[in-house]
Amino acid sequence: MTDERRPGGHGPVPDRDRQDGGWTAVPPRAPQPAGTYTGYRTPVVVPGASSLATTGAALTVVSVVVVEFVAGLVGLIGTSTIVGPFRNHGGTSLVEAFVQNVFVARFPFHLAAFLVLAFLVPVVPRAPLPVVLLRTVLAGAGGTLALALVGVATGAYEAVRQGTLGQGIGRLLVDVVTTPVQIGLPLTLMLLGSSTVAWLWLGRARSRPSHPSGPPEG
Repeated sequence: MTDERRPGGHGPVPDRDRQDGGWTAVPPRAPQPAGTYTGYRTPVVVPGASSLATTGAALTVVSVVVVEFVAGLVGLIGTSTIVGPFRNHGGTSLVEAFVQNVFVARFPFHLAAFLVLAFLVPVVPRAPLPVVLLRTVLAGAGGTLALALVGVATGAYEAVRQGTLGQGIGRLLVDVVTTPVQIGLPLTLMLLGSSTVAWLWLGRARSRPSHPSGPPEG
């Protein structure tokens, strides 16, 4: 009786194990859940695009926008009970200030964070959670950098309009450094929470069994 061996050499056949003088099949390994350490390091930066990465980026960024919108809306309603929402206060109304603060001023951050998450550091379920959080911090840094680049243009314009050189430099410092950090830091912390939720949701959605023949039974 001959044993099965590798062609041209000695040793077991792949996916087989020897027991009691014979070769028996080794059961296949069970698939590991999303985010489980698999014995190799997951790279932080993964250039490319995929539908899963785009979905994770959209879930992460849109969740932050929704939270900001709801919080700003609550503040707008509360302030409207004291002053008129459409009356000018210092050259702008409450509604204009709401749109400016919630959408316009933060739009460069959200756009840059979405692009970074979608094409460079994706939020995908196969990556461990610590890697996803590090990627989110990088996306927040990219969003803050986008705010600083916009601040270079606006700050330079406002600096020229200032009366003195010191005031112009101060205005440029505010638009390029302090305002981007002031906006980017809390938004990055919010991105960390929303990316964790997106990572868990995507992992659960991918592991959910499909029912091609019809809806699952109750």
